[in-house]
Amino acid sequence: MSPAEKGSDRNEGHLSPEERAEFKRRSAEIGRKLNAARPQSGASKRGQGSKDGSSNELVGRALRLSTELIGGIVVGTGLGWWFDTYLMPTVFGVKTWPLMFIVFFLLGSAAGMLNVVRSGMKMKTGPSDPSKGPAVPDDEDDVK
Repeated sequence: MSPAEKGSDRNEGHLSPEERAEFKRRSAEIGRKLNAARPQSGASKRGQGSKDGSSNELVGRALRLSTELIGGIVVGTGLGWWFDTYLMPTVFGVKTWPLMFIVFFLLGSAAGMLNVVRSGMKMKTGPSDPSKGPAVPDDEDDVK
């Protein structure tokens, strides 16, 4: 039935007690269906992540990796600029301005990416500490 047929537009938005009870019943039913449809593992992970600070750990890792990449690029670019400007402004009478800048920018970028890969692998596998884990026998050890 449309609201006009029920005559509810004369009530100017006011609900009768029966309509209010029906509305509450339908709201509760929708809430139960939504809770049943929600995956339980995702909700528990979200709550657990905020409790133990794993999201802060992930942000810290991301900042560390981005700092290593940017640091490599900045250092390489700075060295290239310094070489071109002060150390060798001309070689055999030829100005070398962009040459060292470009070369050291590329070297700094490669070094930054290498640091990111190394740090990422260390975060993934854990630190390489020989005191942890089982010892690997050498060729000289008597293995029986």
